[in-house]
Amino acid sequence: MELPEKIFTVSEYIEVLNVFLKREEVKLIGEVSQVQKAVSGHVYFSLKDQNGDAVMSSVIWKGNYMRCGINMEVGMELMLTGHPQIYAPRGTFSFVAETIELRGEGVLKKAYDELKKKLEGEGIFAPERKRPLPELIHKIGVITSREGAVIHDFVNNLGKFGYEVNVVDSRVEGQQAIKSLIEAIHTLKKKDIEVLVMIRGGGSLESLQAFNNEALVREVVDFPVPVIAGIGHDKDIPLVALAADFMVSTPTAVTHLINRSWQEAYAKIDQISHILLRVAQEIKKIYADLELSWSAMLNHTAERIEAIKQKIAFAEQTIKFNDPTRQLKFGYSIVRKGGKVMRNAQGLEKGDSLNIELSDGGVESTVDRVTI
Repeated sequence: MELPEKIFTVSEYIEVLNVFLKREEVKLIGEVSQVQKAVSGHVYFSLKDQNGDAVMSSVIWKGNYMRCGINMEVGMELMLTGHPQIYAPRGTFSFVAETIELRGEGVLKKAYDELKKKLEGEGIFAPERKRPLPELIHKIGVITSREGAVIHDFVNNLGKFGYEVNVVDSRVEGQQAIKSLIEAIHTLKKKDIEVLVMIRGGGSLESLQAFNNEALVREVVDFPVPVIAGIGHDKDIPLVALAADFMVSTPTAVTHLINRSWQEAYAKIDQISHILLRVAQEIKKIYADLELSWSAMLNHTAERIEAIKQKIAFAEQTIKFNDPTRQLKFGYSIVRKGGKVMRNAQGLEKGDSLNIELSDGGVESTVDRVTI
């Protein structure tokens, strides 16, 4: 790029150069030949070719060094990600590393085993520390790369249960992903979610370095809601997955965990519905039986009432027919002595007072003579 025609001071020119150099982010591999850890926490070191004489003065600032979780030592083979820079006060050229990661399967395995042992000693992976998933999850936070098949597999396999899914895009490959993953966790800490999901596809131990980072593991452990890790793995399970509350190997398996309580709830609803249907059918049958019994009882009662009415009518007719006063109309009379009906002359004596009832009145008389 052609610089504007002007006269620069040395500091101005170095500042212009550093602006250009900062844009040239590259990956650099080599062997650590010298290490100096400053009191400030920054680490100054030299990186050389393994089979050559070229040496690059390098630095990684404290925050980035702590985040990478590597204890740098002479002889380590590293890959750096960063950009070159000129240090104005001395005019020296150096490489400013944003991330550092170990190279070589053996070295990575050793670092993995040492960190795993340390975290196990703290109880980070203990089963009793794991938190259960809430029932009927609704709000989900997801950390993954928006590119590729992983996020599509996850979304496509979520059940249709009205989920609210908050996806935060993050790098998921290599040591460079650590900063991105931690920033994503901090973002979702501020969101209203019920479960955090971290997913990516499978890969080698080297490609999964970010998920074997101590700082990231501690962020997962301290997250306020349960964490599900769906990080593909083979023999060496990523330490983040071991620290998560639930660990599966694929995004689809993560969705099965989340869907499960909803599916069980729907199954229970179906079961209860069937039970209620049977109860309703039984009640309907009982109601029909009761209705039939009630109708029969009403009919029986009506028949009894009618029979009683007929008996009463018959009794009335019988009483009416046998009413002695009825005979008075035919010229008969009723003789009473002292209120007692006299059926014959016996018991009457001369001088007895009698009451004689006729059809239209009565006669008071005295016995003058008794004829038997």
